[in-house]
Amino acid sequence: MVLSLLTAMITPAVLIMACGQLSLTTSQRLSRSISRTRSIFNELREIKEGKKNASEDEKLNLHIQITKSTRRAMLLQQVMSMLYMALMLFIASSMLIGIFEIMDWVRHWILIAIPMTGTIALFSASILLIMETRLALHSVEVEMKYTLLLDQELFNLKKEDLEKLNKKR
Repeated sequence: MVLSLLTAMITPAVLIMACGQLSLTTSQRLSRSISRTRSIFNELREIKEGKKNASEDEKLNLHIQITKSTRRAMLLQQVMSMLYMALMLFIASSMLIGIFEIMDWVRHWILIAIPMTGTIALFSASILLIMETRLALHSVEVEMKYTLLLDQELFNLKKEDLEKLNKKR
């Protein structure tokens, strides 16, 4: 009986560890996203104050970058909230298993509903992380396209020149 109780209480531990790991990596992603947003903001402020010159294309590129970076940060904040909620529910379910056994209560629906709600929160966080990853990839793609255009302008390259360079590699 004691062994089955301990086994039942530890079962949510796998999901608790998953939430913890996702929270850690998401926190790092959020930190980098906020840092990137601040960097772009400072660059825009310098342009506005006249400390830095920028073409209309550069301003537009920075606007697109800060919009996407801000959206990413907001998505990651939502993910963190969902992960913390899932973590709380998994810990609660682990505690309730022990409490119900000690008190000899039979309320199986609670022991099913709480971890299921945690699983839904974890699933929702995963969907938001997929959305954020797609947004991050799109941001990089836009930035790289802009960088390639600058490179083309800087070296006065034509499309044929680029194709020749790419074939040599």
